Amino acid sequence: MAVSEPPDPDAPTRRIDAVEPTTRLSPEPGVTRRLTALLRPGATRRLDADPGRTAVLAARARRQGVLGRMAWRILEGPASEVEYRIPAELRERYTVQDYVGAGGEAVVYRAVPAGEGEGGRRIALKLYRAGHDLNRDLLDRLRALGSASPHVPAIHGYGHARTPWGEEIAWEAQEYFALGSLRTLIDQAPLPDERARAIVGAVTDCLCHWQESLHYNHTDVKPENLLIREPDPPVFALTDFGGAVRATMSQVYGGQAVTEAYAAPEIVEGRREAPAAWWSLGVIAHELVTGRRPPHSGNWLTARNTEVDVSAVADEHWRLLVRGLLTPDPKARWGGAQVRRWLRGERPTVARPRHHRPITFEGISHEDPPSLAFDLMDRFDKGAVWLHNRHQELRTWLDREVHDLTFDRAPLEQVRDRPERAHAAISALAAQYVPGLPPRYRGHPVGAEGVLELARGESTQQAVLREAIEFGALESAARHWCDHPQCRSQETRRCQLLELVQHEVPLIMRQVRATVERLSGAPGFTPPAEHDWDSAWAHAAELVLDAEATGRYRWLLRSQSWLPGQRSDAPRARWWNEQRATALRGDRNARGTRAALVATVLLLPGAVQAGAAQRARDRAAARARRRRRWERFTASVEAGWSAARTRASRQWERRRFPGSPPDGADPRAAERAERRRRREARRVQRGMDQVQRAMSAGRCRRFARPAAVAGVLDGVGLWLWEFRDGMFVTSQEWVAALFGGAQAVRDNALVGLVAHLCSALLELLPAGIGLVWWFPVLLGLLLLVAVRVAADSRRRARTRLVAYRLAVAGSALVGVRVLANGLFFLVMGIVLPYVTLTG
Repeated sequence: MAVSEPPDPDAPTRRIDAVEPTTRLSPEPGVTRRLTALLRPGATRRLDADPGRTAVLAARARRQGVLGRMAWRILEGPASEVEYRIPAELRERYTVQDYVGAGGEAVVYRAVPAGEGEGGRRIALKLYRAGHDLNRDLLDRLRALGSASPHVPAIHGYGHARTPWGEEIAWEAQEYFALGSLRTLIDQAPLPDERARAIVGAVTDCLCHWQESLHYNHTDVKPENLLIREPDPPVFALTDFGGAVRATMSQVYGGQAVTEAYAAPEIVEGRREAPAAWWSLGVIAHELVTGRRPPHSGNWLTARNTEVDVSAVADEHWRLLVRGLLTPDPKARWGGAQVRRWLRGERPTVARPRHHRPITFEGISHEDPPSLAFDLMDRFDKGAVWLHNRHQELRTWLDREVHDLTFDRAPLEQVRDRPERAHAAISALAAQYVPGLPPRYRGHPVGAEGVLELARGESTQQAVLREAIEFGALESAARHWCDHPQCRSQETRRCQLLELVQHEVPLIMRQVRATVERLSGAPGFTPPAEHDWDSAWAHAAELVLDAEATGRYRWLLRSQSWLPGQRSDAPRARWWNEQRATALRGDRNARGTRAALVATVLLLPGAVQAGAAQRARDRAAARARRRRRWERFTASVEAGWSAARTRASRQWERRRFPGSPPDGADPRAAERAERRRRREARRVQRGMDQVQRAMSAGRCRRFARPAAVAGVLDGVGLWLWEFRDGMFVTSQEWVAALFGGAQAVRDNALVGLVAHLCSALLELLPAGIGLVWWFPVLLGLLLLVAVRVAADSRRRARTRLVAYRLAVAGSALVGVRVLANGLFFLVMGIVLPYVTLTG
C-alpha cells in the first residue's frame, strides 16, 4: 500500500510497502503499561501465539468494576497490541488478521467476521482517528445498494465504538480488495497505449457513476483511492468517503483533507464541484504515459491562470486529453462526455475561458476575486488604503462583472464610515474566495495556532489580536480550512476553535469590564492602563484555546502568596484577594472563572501597589502597638515600684511609731481596688491584642504548607527506601545524577553534624517515634489541618492563635526531621515514586 509521496514532485512514482506493526522487544511490559492494562475497561482474554487472532471472552466471564478488571488482568497478564488498538466490541464482531496501512484519517486492518474462520470473507476494517467522523448519508445509501454497483465498495457495517483508552471513534467495515489500488499499476508506468486507454476508460466510468448515479462529487481522487475490482478489463471502485460531498451542496466548504499533488487549482477557493475530479484524472493520465506527474506551475495563484506544461507527453492524441483535463478554468475543463469522445477517437476542442473585466490594485490587474483577495491579504497595508478609497468600485465589480451574490457586502459598507475596519473587510474577502489559504490579519497568522502565538506574544501582537476579535476578523478566519480533526467532523465545516474564541472572548471581557467598574471604589484601587487591556484580551483568548492555561494562571496567582522570589504584596489588597478566590476555586471551564482569572491578572500590578501601601500601614500599626505595649509595661513597672516604695515607707513608719493611727481611710483596700482595676485593663488589652494577632494567623500558610509537603515526601521516601532495602536501578541519567547529589549532600561533614544533632533531639521523643517513617507524614497532615484552622476567619481568635502556634511548632519539628536525614529522604520521596511508576 502506498502511504507517502516522493519528495521530488518530478520524480517517478514509487511504491512504499506498509510497515509492520511495532513489536515490543522486552518480554516484560513496563509499569505504566501494566497499570493501564489493569485499569482499562473492556478487557478480554489475551491472544494466542498468533497475534492476528482474537479469542473473544464470553459475556458471563466478564468482570465489572475496577477491582474486577484489576484482578482479571493480573490473572491473565498484559494486553496484546491488537487489544490496545481495536475496541472490544469490534473484536467480538471481527477477527483481525493483519495490519494493512494507515493514513491521515484512519488505520486499516484486514479482518473476517467472527465465526467464519480463516477462510471467511475478508473485509477492510477502517478505524478513524479521534475527531474524524463518518459520512453517514453516503454510507446509508451505499449499504442499501449492497453489491449492485462495481464502482463502490460493499459496506458491511459502520458506527462508533469506545477504544480501550476511553475515546469514542468512528469505524467502518467495507469490502476488501486483494488486488490493491491503481497505484500498483502506475508503478509500472509508462504503460502501453491500449492498457493506458483501458485504465482511463475505467476511471472515467467510475467517476461518471459517482457524479451521475450517486450524485456525489469526490474531492480526493487519487490512485490510492481507486481500488482494483477487476484487472482485465480494469474495473475500479472509488473509496475514502471523507472526500465525497453531495453535488447539490454549497460550493464553499471548510476543512477537507485532499492530496495536493492531485488537487485542482480551484480547491484553494473551496469549490467542491465535479470538474475537480477530472483534473485528478488528468494528473493520473499524465502518470500513465510518462511515469511522472506534471510539473507544478508555481503557487496556486499562478496555477489558476497558467496552462500546465504537458510537453512530456510525446503522443499528440494523449497530449490533447491531458491538456483538456488540466485546464485551469473549471468551466472550460473537460468532463466525462469529452473524455468518452476522446476514447472513441474524436478530438474535442479545448475551450478558452471567459475572463472578467479586470480591476486594478497597485498597478496589478486582477480578473477574478480570488486573485484580488490574495493580493489584498499579501499587501495588507496598501490593501487597507486601497479598499477605503475604492470599496464602492469593488462592490460594483462584484455585482456587474463577477455576478457574485453570495458575498456579504456589509464589511465593505463598514469601511466607508470606519476606515480601521478595512483589514476586517480583507479578511472577509479572503474567507470567501481563498479559504484554502491560511487565514491572516494584518500579516499575522490567525489560525487557532496563530491566535495562540499572538496571545503569548508582545504587546503589539496582543493589540492586533484584540482588534481582530473586536472587529470580527476571527469569524472570517473560521471559514478557512483547518487541520483540526474535531473541526472537520462537525457539520458546519468551520474552525470550531476560532468560532469559540470569537464568541467567548468578548463575553469574558464584558464580565471583566463589569468587575473593574465594580471595584473602582475600593480603597487603594488603581484602574488598569489601556495597553493592559490588550493583554487582558490576549489572556482571555489563551484561556479559551489552551486547556492548560488555567493551571498556569492559577499557579501565578498562588505564587503571589508564598513562592520565594515571586511572592508579592498583592494578597494584602482585600478586593484583589476576593477576586483571586473566585478564580482559584471556580470551574476551570466556566466563563465566570475565566473572567475572574483575567480580571485578577489584569489588576495584579495595581494590587501590588495597594498591598505595598497596606503593608506600610500594617507595619506602622504594629510599631504603634509595640510602643503602646512598652509604654504600658514601663508604666506598670513604675507604678509597681512606686507602690512598693510606699508600702515599704509605711511599714517603716509603723515600726518607728507602733501606736500611731493610720491616716485617713484604709490604704490597703485602695491598693487592692487599684490592682483589680489594672488587672482588668490588662485582660481587656490582652484580648484586643489577641484579636489583632489572630487576624494575621493565616500567614502560617507560607511556611506550614511547604513544611507539610516536605514531611510527606520525607516519610514516603523513607518507607520506599526501606521497602526496596536501600536499592533501586534506573537507566535515566537525571535520576541517577539526582540520587548521587543527594548522597553527596548527606555525606557532607557539616550536614552530617547537623543531622546527628537533629537525630539526638528526635530520640528524646517517647518510644522513638521521631525516627519512624509515618511520623513526618502524620505531622504533614496535622500541619494542613492547623493551617486551615488558622486561616478560617469564622473561628475564635484564641483557636486561631493556638492553631498558628501549633503550625509553627510542627513546621520546626518537620524541619528537624528532614535535617536529621541530611535531606536525603526528602529527595527520595520524589525520585522513588517516579522510578516505581516508570520502571
